[in-house]
Amino acid sequence: MEHNVSAEINASLDQLHDIIIPPAVSFWPLAPGWYALALLVLAYGIHLGLKYWTAYQKNLYRREALGVLSKMQTGEDTNKEINTLLGLMKRVALQCFGREKVAALSDDAWWNFMEKHSKTKVDVEIRELSQKILYSPNAQASAEDVKMLAKVAKVWITTHKGEEDA
Repeated sequence: MEHNVSAEINASLDQLHDIIIPPAVSFWPLAPGWYALALLVLAYGIHLGLKYWTAYQKNLYRREALGVLSKMQTGEDTNKEINTLLGLMKRVALQCFGREKVAALSDDAWWNFMEKHSKTKVDVEIRELSQKILYSPNAQASAEDVKMLAKVAKVWITTHKGEEDA
């Protein structure tokens, strides 16, 4: 009997064959859902790129104004530098808000406009200094006055928001 069992085991072992492994699943071509997902990701990337590019182009005037501001140096003609700073702030406002809203503004109306549309806080000393420099031919400004107005100009240029941004 023992012989029979071992013969059966040997016979069944002879009938064994190697396991046939199916071929690996191919990654290509992709399922249609992956193509749809790739298109959605591409479209979103293009949307973000265009949004970034539009914002970058929209703020070109800010970068140019900050470049002019950074090149200014407190020299000997402080009155000229103050006039340049005041003109730079006005040009930035004209670019953002348009001639109709900005061109007629002067004195306190101008400074109030700046405070309303940015994080700029303009104290009385700066307001009086600008009026003195603009309208008094003998007025002299100090280098500290120029630095103080340059700080206000920088805050105005970097933080102002137009109506569409508010």
